[in-house]
Amino acid sequence: MRRGNIRILVTICVFVALFILLLCLYSDQNHYLFSQKTNSYSIDLNFDRKLLDKDYELDLEDEDVLVFLHMQKTGGTTFGKHLVKNLDIDQPCECIKGKKKCNCLTRKQTVWLFSRYSTGWACGLHADWTELKGCVDKEMDKQEGLHRKRRFHYITILRDPVRRYISEWKHVQRGATWKAAKLYCNGRQASLEEVPFCFEGSTWKGVSLEEFIKCKFNLANNRQTRMLANLSKVNCYNGTGMNEELRQRLLLESAIENLKNMSFFGLTEHQRDTQLLFQHTFHIKFSKDFEQYNKTHSEKAEHKVTQEQISLIENLNALDVKLYKFAKRLFEERVKVMTEEMNEPESSPVSVIESKSREQHNETLDYVEELFKEAS
Repeated sequence: MRRGNIRILVTICVFVALFILLLCLYSDQNHYLFSQKTNSYSIDLNFDRKLLDKDYELDLEDEDVLVFLHMQKTGGTTFGKHLVKNLDIDQPCECIKGKKKCNCLTRKQTVWLFSRYSTGWACGLHADWTELKGCVDKEMDKQEGLHRKRRFHYITILRDPVRRYISEWKHVQRGATWKAAKLYCNGRQASLEEVPFCFEGSTWKGVSLEEFIKCKFNLANNRQTRMLANLSKVNCYNGTGMNEELRQRLLLESAIENLKNMSFFGLTEHQRDTQLLFQHTFHIKFSKDFEQYNKTHSEKAEHKVTQEQISLIENLNALDVKLYKFAKRLFEERVKVMTEEMNEPESSPVSVIESKSREQHNETLDYVEELFKEAS
């Protein structure tokens, strides 16, 4: 090959390498700036009485069915067990030791609870709002062997976004995955091109927090917003064809709207109020009181989470931070209305919920420092 041709080839290779480098840098910067832009979204925190005073006279023997949307690491396992083991109703679930699922049937042998511990993951592992809406009725037809009129009451539990994210990281670090999740939307599953795995091999066991944070395709990012939103509004997991800022805005707006329309939601950080509000909303009681766990049962961390890492997690979960702020305020107002109706003095721990983002940040940082302090 002539010397001139070699120079041309080298020049082309250099330009291609520089182009790829700039493209990667732009992508990272755009990802960061985008998280910053979501912090400027304005959310209406004024609620009308109808939204605050949800009230249902459940008739589980007829058309009413509870549908539990269980998001990862929100305390949903504990809440789900309360539903199948501790509800004080005429026809409670029948749970047999050694079996993963309980029989939650009415006298007519129809299902009154759609959840992990009753019907199993019938619509997919940790099915989200989009998956459940397109699946529950058909799946219940299969399980009951008939088609009937049903009135679905969607319920869920939310958690502080930073705490939830760290809990998911610890869970994945121990070897857990949700690779079996369908991510079903608009008639098909998400492709690997749309949602690549963050790791090679069967698990991501031993992953550091730094590695966990760096993966752009990590489904832990803004998980609660994505799982509560109608993904059909943003072309599911296909990120092309829509401005990214518009996509994120639509996701957040949809998640908030769906949360408002749910019959009930609770907060992991406020177990007692979650129990009381559920009982007040549906006029059914639990036979056992909920307990507030101030510390998780996760194994001790090998390193300490820094304030810089907390800030990175907040940026990556900017939508969830906004969503949770809305959920906390709505939850707080519902507890106040409930307390007024019960004609009891307001002594709920929810009254100390911080409304300022800085206070929320400090509370989370204190929690994480306690959780991850090195073993002495």
